[in-house]
Amino acid sequence: MPTASDRGGSADRRGRTRLLLGLGLAAVTFAGVGFWVTGSGGAPIEAWSRLGTEDAHSLAFVEDDPNHIIFGHHDGVMESTDGGTSWHALGGRLDAMSLTAPTTSYIAVAGHDVFSESRDGGRTWQDIPAELPNLDIHGFAQDPGDQARMWAYPVTGGLWESRDGGRAWELVNPDNVVFPVAISTPNGVRLFGVTASGLATSGDSGRTWQSLGDPGLYPMTSLAAAAGGSVLVAGGPDGLARSDDGGASWSRLPFKGQAFAIALANGGRTVAIVTATTEFFRSDDGGHTWPAPT
Repeated sequence: MPTASDRGGSADRRGRTRLLLGLGLAAVTFAGVGFWVTGSGGAPIEAWSRLGTEDAHSLAFVEDDPNHIIFGHHDGVMESTDGGTSWHALGGRLDAMSLTAPTTSYIAVAGHDVFSESRDGGRTWQDIPAELPNLDIHGFAQDPGDQARMWAYPVTGGLWESRDGGRAWELVNPDNVVFPVAISTPNGVRLFGVTASGLATSGDSGRTWQSLGDPGLYPMTSLAAAAGGSVLVAGGPDGLARSDDGGASWSRLPFKGQAFAIALANGGRTVAIVTATTEFFRSDDGGHTWPAPT
């Protein structure tokens, strides 16, 4: 199963790319700057900001607020409260390969031998005493409606579920599930992820999986789903693909670049990405245009 993530246990466990940007994170704000590429039809695609980290891993809107975003990388977590124009570092130097932010105060992160939570918006962090076979966690998801319910893919393999906030775990599937995503639907929580057979979905907590359509991105580098489960956006080495029918069919979006982290808000109308070179881009029309901030 091809992926471009080091979640699969590559020798370089310190990141997908080493960009040598050398920008310190301590209370530093990165303002919007004029990085841009050209989309289909010649429309300019302009970055809102450059985060300046050595890698890009995870991105999430907090409580579906289009102005409140958190970003995870191998050396910590950053936050924006103005839609992605400026950023500052939160407390702690955590390997945030995966993160979730179900409330404004609660954040959970997982990564290489890191599994921690914050209950004060990221100012302080506490290790979660997880009973997993390994804490090198290469995939992590949390039920948006129940922060005590979680799924993890540790490097030792399989998909594990917790219903007590990450303390006790049960192996629900022996196969690996890369880029696990959990969303709320009218019928309960639904999982999406990449299995050995490709993109798939599960409605029974990861025990069984059904194949979905092919986004046409090789390898996939990121995946996000909007609340309700109809809208999915996947990233690959040369751009983005979007599905509006739960992953059954896909169309390419007019963005050319390596999206290593994706987040969705407003039912999928707002799409945010961080590229391999840590530029932050944003679209508020479902990914069809990517203008500079106004």
